Amino acid sequence: MYLDHGRERRQTYGELLDAARRVLTGLRRGGVRPGDKVILQIDDDRDLLSTFWACVLGGFVPAPTTPRPPVDTRLSPEAWLARVWDALDRPWVVTGSAVEPDVSIVDSWLGAAPALAHNAAATHLRRARSDDIATLLLTSGSTGAPKAVMLSHHNIISRSTATIQVRQLSWASRTFNWMPLDHVGGLVMFHVRDTLLGCHQVHARTGWILAEPLRWLDLISEHECDTTWAPNFAFNLIVDRENELRGRPWNLSRLRYIMNGGESIKARTAHRLLALLAPYGLPATAMHPGWGMSETSSGVVDAVFDPDTQPADGRYVPVGAPHPGVRLRVVDDEGNVVPQGVSGRLEVSGAPITSGYYGDPPGNPQSFTPDGWFKTGDLAVIRDGSLTVTGRADDVLEIDGIRYHGHEIEAAVEELPFVEPSYTVACPVEGERGERTALVVFFHPRSGVAGDGERAQISELVRVRFGLPVARVAPVAREDVPKTGVGKLRRARMLESLPRDVS
Repeated sequence: MYLDHGRERRQTYGELLDAARRVLTGLRRGGVRPGDKVILQIDDDRDLLSTFWACVLGGFVPAPTTPRPPVDTRLSPEAWLARVWDALDRPWVVTGSAVEPDVSIVDSWLGAAPALAHNAAATHLRRARSDDIATLLLTSGSTGAPKAVMLSHHNIISRSTATIQVRQLSWASRTFNWMPLDHVGGLVMFHVRDTLLGCHQVHARTGWILAEPLRWLDLISEHECDTTWAPNFAFNLIVDRENELRGRPWNLSRLRYIMNGGESIKARTAHRLLALLAPYGLPATAMHPGWGMSETSSGVVDAVFDPDTQPADGRYVPVGAPHPGVRLRVVDDEGNVVPQGVSGRLEVSGAPITSGYYGDPPGNPQSFTPDGWFKTGDLAVIRDGSLTVTGRADDVLEIDGIRYHGHEIEAAVEELPFVEPSYTVACPVEGERGERTALVVFFHPRSGVAGDGERAQISELVRVRFGLPVARVAPVAREDVPKTGVGKLRRARMLESLPRDVS
């Protein structure tokens, strides 16, 4: 089921297969051959999935990309498409009805997805090998050139069957996703898994939910869904509207699996959400903090959040043990495995793990260890077999020889009542004449404006909580905070916009 601004469209799996076969005929007539890459820049979810499965059925490699480029790139959809096209060595392109590519790539354009469906259904389907590349997923990255994660059929099916086993999902499950279908969470973690199950799945447009976050719960209740997911910022949007929750006609008693992943998980937010929604029947065991990334075919670790044992003021939230077929280890800066209880760099191996990025040499040492473990870039600790992610290696701020996690500073600032959650960014910059690294904090005030008093409160909070002087506190507009398609902060891009000297 597809939901968009109140419009509801239903589609059976049989209808999806028929649509995919018709698009497959159109792709073949355009000259696409097995193994060819096809960029999908399609805004309509139904058209996107029909074209995605057409590529799978034909042995092509779909590379879905957003029709809405990251705001900080300041690129039009056409310019973003041209950038992706170059990064993937100029493959075939299918767009939605609203986008026509730049003239420079018109020879690779197969047309708009709706037009490709006006064909007879293909009868010959290509049988894939398990190690064939099933899809290329673009990572947001911090640079201008996107990187494409290669996921094989084996990667995706292994991950899907493992989570089905661990969370006891079935054909009777009813799932709700509102994250973009060009993202690993929406496409692989939900849609492909749910198609494997043959269960009822609902997909709503991201912008429609963000415009009114309580609509998320309205629709979960209406469609009696038992499974959903979002990054932590989305749960903040719910608890931030505490005064609007009273008297809602929700029945959330079926909602037993809420995957909380994709960014740093806050215990306080989980506590508040569970408490606020308990009167509507939400089970106390519904929240599942988890971990995964595009390179692991989405979530491969998750656990039940227990409010009785996890303090609300806890610094970190454990995300549990890995799913079957996945191994984790934590190493020091020299690559030596550290004992349990010691923090370090997280590495992962197993069936769902990518073989690498498109265009990289096999076993690229920047991404993989000599013995084949993938370097996640996350910092973590393992205790009693349970993983706790403590941050990103590139999120560590080193000031006066002491390391701080940017997301912890940001979370503390967002405790202030005048700060709107999910738009706070803490950045280290060079001080005067490069003599000292300084801290700059960006935030979005709820009222839209902030005076000297609010700035002073933020500076004082950071000084008292972390012992850090703040060189500058700057209010910013929401649209000036760079985020990925699923709402994660892009701190590196924010840092690039700063002047070198802030003193």
